[in-house]
Amino acid sequence: MKIKKSWIVIIIIILLLVGYFFIKPLFKSPTDGLVTEKIVKGEVLQEVSETGSVKATEDVGLGFKSIGKVSKINVEVGDKVKKGDILASLDASQVLAQLQSAKSALDYTTSQYDSGVSSARDDLRSAYNSALNVLNDTYTKIYNSYNAVVDLQNTYFLTTDQEGIEVLNSKNDIQKKMSDVKSYLDLVQANSNSAIDSAVSVVLTDLDSIYNDLKIIRAQCDSGIYYNNVSSTSKISIDTQKTNINTAITNLTASQTSISSYKIALQKAEDSTVEQAQADVDSLQSQLNDNYLASPIDGIITQVNIKKGQVASPTQTAINMLSTEPFQVKVAIYEQDVVNVKVGDATKVNLVAFPKQTFLGKVLSIDPAETIIDNVVYYKVTIEFPNQPDGIKSGMTADITIETNKAENVLRIPKNAVLQTNGTQTVQIAKNGQIQNVTITTGLEGNDYFEVLSGLKEGDEIITGKK
Repeated sequence: MKIKKSWIVIIIIILLLVGYFFIKPLFKSPTDGLVTEKIVKGEVLQEVSETGSVKATEDVGLGFKSIGKVSKINVEVGDKVKKGDILASLDASQVLAQLQSAKSALDYTTSQYDSGVSSARDDLRSAYNSALNVLNDTYTKIYNSYNAVVDLQNTYFLTTDQEGIEVLNSKNDIQKKMSDVKSYLDLVQANSNSAIDSAVSVVLTDLDSIYNDLKIIRAQCDSGIYYNNVSSTSKISIDTQKTNINTAITNLTASQTSISSYKIALQKAEDSTVEQAQADVDSLQSQLNDNYLASPIDGIITQVNIKKGQVASPTQTAINMLSTEPFQVKVAIYEQDVVNVKVGDATKVNLVAFPKQTFLGKVLSIDPAETIIDNVVYYKVTIEFPNQPDGIKSGMTADITIETNKAENVLRIPKNAVLQTNGTQTVQIAKNGQIQNVTITTGLEGNDYFEVLSGLKEGDEIITGKK
């Protein structure tokens, strides 16, 4: 019995082990063994990193942009100057006089412009108001014509002969056109000028149709038995309505022409010479600015090569200076990365000699000419950074990081989660206990993340790797 019990225990243990290894996979989560991450919004940062070296700023030579007599020199060798300080100037009396004259011309032209535009707008506004009155009068004429036709039909054309049918059809058409005109009148009363434009165009078409209807009705009055049955007074009444409708056509056409003319006049007034007068002022102001030599940086004057009263030319170096912060970082950027770099991009500078400090700077310039290093194309980039530490020296190694683009508070996804297949980007997500492949569209590609434009939403659980 003891032996039998032992075998029973062994068998049970074996069955449990078999059940554990065969049944457990049936309840295994598809995400077991995978690393998942929920998508949230954040920052996508695109950066270019490279190693360069500290270089001393070279002597900066400054010259005037125009030729002229030197009227004033504001600095001497050894003077410290700030960016924007005027170092020297040329005689600008002639340009100043021209500029003053141009400003006066601009003031006059602007005044004429304001007056002309205001007058043209008033004329156009008056033309629209007149057109509205003509539309109202037109409706009255159509209404009177319709009533005259109704009286004529009720008096003479009560039978369903050919003439009676012609009068009935024409009367119904006049009634329909009258309803259309009334709808447009209701619309333009409290609407824009464009509504009046549309109403005038449509009503003119309706008037032509009404005039033809009246011609048909008048013709029936002289047809067959109606030649003698219809009184002269009734015939004259229809003729009068034809004349009235024709007058309405003439008046409305005149209104349409008037509006068009005043629109052209307003456009001409708005296209006056104000822009040219302003351009003349801007041009002379630029010439005046060229008579002043301003410091492009904070620095120290090292040479003054001009004297008061001499004529300076654009080809002459008038003043030399050195930056008060004499060091910059020179770095060669690979051609594939330099396309993302722009002058003014924010930059972090880490000097190997000062490992505990990070200096903030910006891209100062990008050399347009290539530099070949080991048969690879690079472009030299100059980076300036203030607050330089004591002890900095030319030639020191600098690790730089240029922030080329940034998107903030956007949906983002780790780059290692994105699969590229034949130009299509996909990710795997865990949803409802299953792993699904989802096609996505990405925007900015950062160093660590892609910006997600479509295909995913915040909170989706994505697969980023294996445990």
